[in-house]
Amino acid sequence: MLLKTIVLCQIGGYLRNNRWSKIYFDYTIELDDEDDDWVEKQTKNVDYEKIKDKYENKFEESDQEDEYVTEKAPMTLPQLSIRLGIIIYGELMLFPILIQIFSNLFESLDMQKVFATKDIFMLCIFTAFIWTIPLFYMYYNQKATKKIVAACMAGEIIRILIYLPVFVSYYKSQEYSLRVFIFFIILDIIRLAILFIFAIKVLKSEQEYAQNPRD
Repeated sequence: MLLKTIVLCQIGGYLRNNRWSKIYFDYTIELDDEDDDWVEKQTKNVDYEKIKDKYENKFEESDQEDEYVTEKAPMTLPQLSIRLGIIIYGELMLFPILIQIFSNLFESLDMQKVFATKDIFMLCIFTAFIWTIPLFYMYYNQKATKKIVAACMAGEIIRILIYLPVFVSYYKSQEYSLRVFIFFIILDIIRLAILFIFAIKVLKSEQEYAQNPRD
């Protein structure tokens, strides 16, 4: 539901600012059938080509103005921090819920256990914990933001290496089918991919940092 809401908000914002979604009109005349003669008299000597050229020029000018107005400025670090917070805490809620919804995909062979319920929640908690620090640095537009973001990305990689022996022990226990491990890996890759793609955007952003009043 969170992802659907985000997608709908993005589409709504795009349609609101897209010049092709706008309706151009001057005025509307409502006439009865008995007024057909009046319409014919009024439009008898109208130069339609002149009117067409006039309004084509107006549309071209309005298109140029719309292109100028809808040009997006790069997002600031505080704005990026809000989006990153939505991703981090959204994943904390979404992925454990997905595990519960599709628990039949993570059941043990004897159907007495569900793999990854606790594991995915702890992994999301770890992500939310370490990424809270760069959120504050980004929100307050500090110079060390990119270094801390890079450190958090490295922390996620270290977390994978630390968790790997535990994951292998689950596999060697032969309590779960191979399908369970494949689905878990795919789920964690999707979670980290969303996080890392946005983190890379932060690293590539060229923003002016807040100046210290003493400088």
